[in-house]
Amino acid sequence: MDGETRYADYPESGNIPLKKLLEQAGVVPGEGDWVFADGVPLSVDRILNSPPLAIEIRSAIAFQVTVDGKTNDYRAPGPTVGEALWQAGVALYDADEVNPSVLTALASISQSPIVIEIVRARLVTVHVDGKDLSVRTAGKTVGDALARAGLALSGMDYAVPAEDQPLPADGRIRVVRVREEILREQSSIPFDHATQPMADLELDRTQVVQPGVLGIMESIVRVRYEDGVEVNRAAEGQQVLLPPQKRIVGYGTKVVIRTADTADGPIEYYRAITVWATSYWPCGLGVPGCGYKTHSGKTVQKGMIAMVNSWYYLFQGQGVYVDGYGPATVEDSGYDSHAPYWIDLAYPDEISYVGWHRYTTLYFRTPEPANIPWILP
Repeated sequence: MDGETRYADYPESGNIPLKKLLEQAGVVPGEGDWVFADGVPLSVDRILNSPPLAIEIRSAIAFQVTVDGKTNDYRAPGPTVGEALWQAGVALYDADEVNPSVLTALASISQSPIVIEIVRARLVTVHVDGKDLSVRTAGKTVGDALARAGLALSGMDYAVPAEDQPLPADGRIRVVRVREEILREQSSIPFDHATQPMADLELDRTQVVQPGVLGIMESIVRVRYEDGVEVNRAAEGQQVLLPPQKRIVGYGTKVVIRTADTADGPIEYYRAITVWATSYWPCGLGVPGCGYKTHSGKTVQKGMIAMVNSWYYLFQGQGVYVDGYGPATVEDSGYDSHAPYWIDLAYPDEISYVGWHRYTTLYFRTPEPANIPWILP
C-alpha cells in the first residue's frame, strides 16, 4: 500500500476473511480502493481458503466510457485502460477500437475527466475474389473497414460502395479486382501493284521486277478486366513494323518481226495472241432489211472482223490474219462474254456463213503502227 510492504500471518486453521487478514497487517482500505489477491480483485469480505502469495491495494481512478454516443461513469484502478475496462465490466470484442489504446496507463492520461471512447466493430460481409468474407470492423468508411480487415484496395481495384462512403446499412461491400493488359495485335498491310516498260523484253511478255511483300501493322490494345472478366477493349494506337513492298511487273516493249506459214501463204507479223472467235452475217443480226454496215461504215464482207470497243479504236483498219479464217482488217465493234480477248468474224450472207465458237490465233501483221499499245486493255 502506497509502495509499502507489510506482512501478516495466515492462520493454520485457514478460512479467514480477507478483511481480517488486512487488519492483522494494519491495513485498512480506503473508500474506492481495490484489493487484489495474487492479481485477482476480491471483496474484503471474501473468505480465503488458502493463503495468497501477495495482496495489493490499488486506488480506483474515475473515468468515463463512451460507447456508440452513450457515456457512463466508472471507477477502477487499472493500471492500464484495458485492465480498467475489464475491472469495470466493460466488455471488448474483436476489432473494437479503443481510444486511448488498451495499453495506455490511466495515470498517464492528463485529460480530466478521463474519457475512454469505444467504437464497436460491425459485422460486414465483403465479397472479394469470388467469395463472401464475414469480418468485424470498427471503421467508419468503407475504406477504413477494408483496411482494418486486411483487404485494403491496391492498384486499380475499387469498392462498391466507394472507399470514401460510410458503411452501408446492409453491411455488404463488394471489392472489384481490376487489372489491365496491353495486347499487341499484328495484321498485314496489302502491297500496291505497279507496271513498268522493259525495252529488252519482247512484246506481250511480262516479268516480275520486284515481288510484292505484305507489310506488318501492329495495333496496341488496352484490355481491362474486372474480377477476371473483360469489360473493355480500347485501341491505344498503331505502328508499322514492316512497310509493304510494291509488286512491280515489267511489260515488254521490244517488237520482234516474225514469219508464219499459213493456209494462205507466209505472213509477216509483229504480235500474235490467242482469242475467242465467233462469227456473224448481216441478216443473222436481226437488222430489218439486212442493211447492217460495220462500225467503220463499210458493207459487211468476208475479211472483216469486229473487236470490243477498246480494241476497235486502237486497231481500226489494222491488217490481221485469223488462223482458219484468213486475212482481214479491223472494221467493226461488238461485245461478248469472252471479251476483251474476243473477235467476231464477218460473212456477207447465210450461204457463206460459218459458225465460229472456238479459240484461234490472231496475228497482227506488219507494218506495225507507230504507236503500239504495249498493254492490251
